[in-house]
Amino acid sequence: MSEAVTKSIVIIGTLDTKGDQLEYLMNVLKGLGDQVIMMDVGVLGDVAFKPTIDREEVAKTSGSSLEEIIALMDECKAMDKMAAGASKLVKDLYSDGKLSGVLAVGGSVGTALALEVMKALPIGIPKLILSTVAYLPAITPDMVDSDIMMLPWVAGLWGLNSMSRQVLETTAGAISGAAKTYVHKDVSKKKVVGVTSLGQTVCRYMVQLKPALEERGYEVAVFHPTGMGGRLLEKAISDGSIFAVLDLCVGAELLNEVTGGVASAGKHRLEAAAQAGIPQIVSPGTMQVFHWGEDRQLPSKYKDRPQRFHSRLLKVVIGSTEEKAAVGEFMAEKLNMATGPVAVVIPMKAFQHAHSPEKASSPEELDPFYKSFMSPEKGLEAFRKALAENLKSHVNVVTLADASLNDPAYVDTILSLFDEMVKVKEVS
Repeated sequence: MSEAVTKSIVIIGTLDTKGDQLEYLMNVLKGLGDQVIMMDVGVLGDVAFKPTIDREEVAKTSGSSLEEIIALMDECKAMDKMAAGASKLVKDLYSDGKLSGVLAVGGSVGTALALEVMKALPIGIPKLILSTVAYLPAITPDMVDSDIMMLPWVAGLWGLNSMSRQVLETTAGAISGAAKTYVHKDVSKKKVVGVTSLGQTVCRYMVQLKPALEERGYEVAVFHPTGMGGRLLEKAISDGSIFAVLDLCVGAELLNEVTGGVASAGKHRLEAAAQAGIPQIVSPGTMQVFHWGEDRQLPSKYKDRPQRFHSRLLKVVIGSTEEKAAVGEFMAEKLNMATGPVAVVIPMKAFQHAHSPEKASSPEELDPFYKSFMSPEKGLEAFRKALAENLKSHVNVVTLADASLNDPAYVDTILSLFDEMVKVKEVS
């Protein structure tokens, strides 16, 4: 019988500038019963103790040498090289089954390095960054496309003190607990279908769809398409964790992308499934609105649009017909890349928003926001036309003239297409 592989938490930091904090953190983790691999990504100064993986090894793994990296005389370029080496080392540890979690600590330079390293790992493995710049606006959604945790590093410079010890102990407890849970988790043997949906106030198709997929023997993972949800879906697909995707509410994220809204999932949305060749069914979903952050001034071109606050964080603004046509062009460009079975389903009928005023018997009696929200036909037609004009023939398009996204006919169509795609995939 082969020996079980020992899993460890990797700590990544610069021993020349933060040696005493890193040593304290390492000892706290060991006291919690964790195995620790210390990786030094510093470049210049002396180290307080010998790490498990030294800076010379990190530099060599990047395809360079420490001397060459120092000769760059540029801390940003130097850390880019060290990030490349650290990423490969961490990925190799994961592939060898030796990793239970990754913890990185640092300021702006160390955080930038950590964000790059975390991208090398799939969703699920615990990832924590202790940072002096946590939640700074400079850390954009594009940099955080995985399930990364962040903690602000209180009093994190120039040695140890009672405040910094407390945050280091909290950090150790967080990554230790997450790592232990990860090591002992039960792994489902079912194939996972990724689905996008908003909440039940808008998207009630999940009430019928989820149990129908589960009856077919699939596990259903539902992603909230408000920017980060779409990014995580793309990441999960790229990781190979998703068997098929029902991207039924992608329109909101695409509308945010073309308008500059805060809930965009980025310019690469819809590419992962196309590249992976997995069964893919796409639908515009709730394409009526885009989102604007409460902290940002709404541009003058949007100020006369119907709008309302969805929460203290987000304002929702009605999209124009031209913007919805732009969504159709964007979607066509991405779906044309598909290497596997792909279909688009477009329900053309309006649907009821759960929060719309009940006293209104027709859209004409609603306030301007709900009147626009519940009358999407013009925008959907512009979307459909732009999609048709730009889509290649291998993409199947189904238009449901008399159904909304919450009607049984819509879900029945999705399931019928799904069954057909899965059958073709299994035969091939």
